[in-house]
Amino acid sequence: MPKLAAADLLREIGGENPPQLCFLCGEDTLAVAQTEKKIRKKLTDGDALSDTVFDGQAPDLDRLADACSFCPMFQPYNLILIRDLDPDSVPAAEIERMLTIFGELAPRTVVLIVMSAVPVYEIRRNEPSVLPKFKKITSFFEKNGVFCICEKKNVITLGKQIMERAKRHGSDISRENAEALAARCLCDSTLIHTELDKLLACADGEPITTEMLDALTAALPDADAFRLARAVTGGNGTAAFRLLEQLTAKSEDTKTILGLLTILSGTFTDLYRAKLGQGTAKQQQEIAADFGYPKNREFAVRNAMRDCGSMSLPQLRTCIRILRETDKNCKSTRTAPRLLLEQAIVRMLRIRRDGSEATA
Repeated sequence: MPKLAAADLLREIGGENPPQLCFLCGEDTLAVAQTEKKIRKKLTDGDALSDTVFDGQAPDLDRLADACSFCPMFQPYNLILIRDLDPDSVPAAEIERMLTIFGELAPRTVVLIVMSAVPVYEIRRNEPSVLPKFKKITSFFEKNGVFCICEKKNVITLGKQIMERAKRHGSDISRENAEALAARCLCDSTLIHTELDKLLACADGEPITTEMLDALTAALPDADAFRLARAVTGGNGTAAFRLLEQLTAKSEDTKTILGLLTILSGTFTDLYRAKLGQGTAKQQQEIAADFGYPKNREFAVRNAMRDCGSMSLPQLRTCIRILRETDKNCKSTRTAPRLLLEQAIVRMLRIRRDGSEATA
């Protein structure tokens, strides 16, 4: 089967012959969690004895082989759930053996890999591009089962969902405020769900107002992200940490830091693209068209072209790499996310124009 959207995957799972191999991932972590829950409900009807869970960081392959060879007698399906399979943590020989096991599944056995904390792809030209370390695994699932990506929804789509959810809870929110909430949460469905819970509790059946939005939700404005990027690449540590304090003034929990990392990564990517365009003497409209920017995001190209003049391409490349590493560490280690972000800023402040990191 080809790549499927979450809704199409659920239709396949609900059929008479559901796919035996499913790989589920995506930036929309709430959609990933909801899709996993629905799959488990469809296949096991909530029976805890019908599934076996494995840690993808260190899977026991002997136990996995036994589980995959088991044909259920009293339950409709034998569900094997593997969480956050990371090729960086599992030797290549074990990945090969695992794929061999997946190729010999017993009847009515379904393997579901769910990626919640480990990034599987990156966005290139507005399309998801699978990371090299995952290509063998995802290609196997595409060929022999289902590969499903829950991509982030845009502000307009999320705004409609916010309005519908508010209505279901006896409240109301304008389209403008709903889209503003989505933008403030960086289109992160999990964060939107949490913030909307607070707003609905405050509204208590009354309409959600702009004043409530301003008082209860924190914004991560693009302008401040660009200023932070300029401070970092310009070596201005004082300004960089002052901006960090402003951006985390209301909260510095994991979701806030991950949101800030997302917008910073996007900002540095915009700067990198603008720098590439300037190097080939291209205009704003040409750069936006080359990289597939929608009309409502062309301002990001304009801002990036304004701010990237003093930055070198190697600097920007290294900054993007550091931010990506920090995002992964925030999701896979127990170190405080705020500390990891501060460490990333210090590292970026020490990058030379050739892209190398100073060691002393």
